[in-house]
Amino acid sequence: MVPENNRDILIVEDSPTQAEYLRKILRDYNFSSFVALSGEEAIEILKSKTPKLIISDILMPGIDGFELCKIVKSSEKWKDIIVLLLTTLSDPKDIIKALDVDADAFIIKPFNKKYLISTVQFLISHSELKKLGYTESNLEINIMGKKYTLRSTQIQILNLLLFSYEKTIGDMEEIRKLKQEIKKLNEKLREIYEKDKEYDFLIEGIPIPILVIKDIRGEIIGANSSALSFFNMKKEKIIGKNIFEILHLSPLHITQLRETLTPSKDKKTVKIKATLPSGESAELRIITTPIFYKEVPAFQVSILKT
Repeated sequence: MVPENNRDILIVEDSPTQAEYLRKILRDYNFSSFVALSGEEAIEILKSKTPKLIISDILMPGIDGFELCKIVKSSEKWKDIIVLLLTTLSDPKDIIKALDVDADAFIIKPFNKKYLISTVQFLISHSELKKLGYTESNLEINIMGKKYTLRSTQIQILNLLLFSYEKTIGDMEEIRKLKQEIKKLNEKLREIYEKDKEYDFLIEGIPIPILVIKDIRGEIIGANSSALSFFNMKKEKIIGKNIFEILHLSPLHITQLRETLTPSKDKKTVKIKATLPSGESAELRIITTPIFYKEVPAFQVSILKT
């Protein structure tokens, strides 16, 4: 059993049945979790434990999900905790309120299990990348006369807002304005990365060689520019290659690296000796993090010279 201090996700849900349902979904995907049955209990838990992510219902007595999110994001100690709001609410004003309290994501019930897990994986992976040095771009947008500064991870909330406007109030001037703002935002994003390649965009700006590995067999399915420079290879040449082969590892080090590519919720670290394609011998520290890449499980492999 995972000690509470090391658990990944805090579920805040006043329905024990719903809380247990979420715990089961997360457990099926190797996420450990613990439960608070109210916003007040969540705050008490946060005083001694720091989860990677909070999944909170919105409609709760006392401190609701919006207020809890606002408290977390306003705290110097807790502001880096990811907050995902989960609710039956779908009114545009409720979604805008999620932006007001700086929520990282907003999912409407009933939800698709895989979509929930993909969102959780993406948000946690994004957080890990920031720790490695990735600087996130902020994007400004006007909604109903108010200016918001959004992180790239919050675009999901914006798209949900457009959908809710169209569903609840039809083709009105406000929708037209919002569509214009989203179009501008997408054009700005397109200057930085191609559509539907968010993860590639995230790792591209990190000055550390990063490969995306498909599974224990070691097939390379993604790489950032730092990795291409590190191995002195073009992207079309490195994709499809085997990481064990391009590092020219001994059988012992192949076994050690392969052990980090087994299903797990935690990142793993191993030190190995390798021979790079240039012929240079190098001692490397490899950090392997489970991720979802293009909607399938994979591993982010960060490579550091020691």
